[in-house]
Amino acid sequence: MKKGLSDAVFIPDWDTGKFLSEAKKAGFEGVELNIREAEGDLTLNTAPAEARAVARMAEELDLELPTLTTGLLNHYSLSSGDHALRARGEEIASHMIEIASEMGTKVVQLVPGVVTTETCYDEAYSLAQETLSRLATRASSCNVTIAIENVCNKFLPSALEFTRFLDEINHPSLQAYFDNGNALVTGFPEHYVSLLGTRIVAMHLKDYRANAGDFVPILEGDTNWPVMMKAINDIPYTGYVIATPPYKYACGACLEHLVNSTSANLTAIFALTENQIIQ
Repeated sequence: MKKGLSDAVFIPDWDTGKFLSEAKKAGFEGVELNIREAEGDLTLNTAPAEARAVARMAEELDLELPTLTTGLLNHYSLSSGDHALRARGEEIASHMIEIASEMGTKVVQLVPGVVTTETCYDEAYSLAQETLSRLATRASSCNVTIAIENVCNKFLPSALEFTRFLDEINHPSLQAYFDNGNALVTGFPEHYVSLLGTRIVAMHLKDYRANAGDFVPILEGDTNWPVMMKAINDIPYTGYVIATPPYKYACGACLEHLVNSTSANLTAIFALTENQIIQ
């Protein structure tokens, strides 16, 4: 497996150049960048040439850009019963596919849908599948894979349903982005891993503590790391594991410590799979 870091809590307090530099110094092999509405180097208005410039910054540091993500689809949901919102979400996803293609990024992470009081579950399910089927065809033409993530928004809350949703669409360019912290909220991460298996093309790693009702730093929550890592090793999964450390109060020195401590925690977790292989 390869060690990666999300820029989610670091930008805009750091610019992209600073984030890339600190990630490299901490021993990460790749990073995940976010498409934001207006702030940062990658936005909804980013032109192809600008995206290629960001990719060159990473290349100069020998950092890979394996995945591209956004938080915007929580609002502009691909499953919304509001046609204007859903269409805007599809536009954003299409823009991400284009930007990923320009940057040489192979995986685009998308939130598959959101259930609200305005959109019934069955309608959200159907609309999400219709939208994602179109996007998967577009992604295929750009040599990009869409990976939908299990998120905490009342949509696809179980490992079995998440797997079935993918299999019903059955498109090679639509796969799974597994998040262990989100899985802990509604179930057990190892169950997701076992059921999704080779459908998993990328992973987010964080932690969750039930008695706090919140996400916490890696190794400080309820994840049964030996059991989950064994399930990952059994697939076997050899791609990127992208850490998404939660931290609400950003400051320079704290962020530098967060990068380094997250890298060290991933090293410890990776050692679990190495020990299992040896045994």
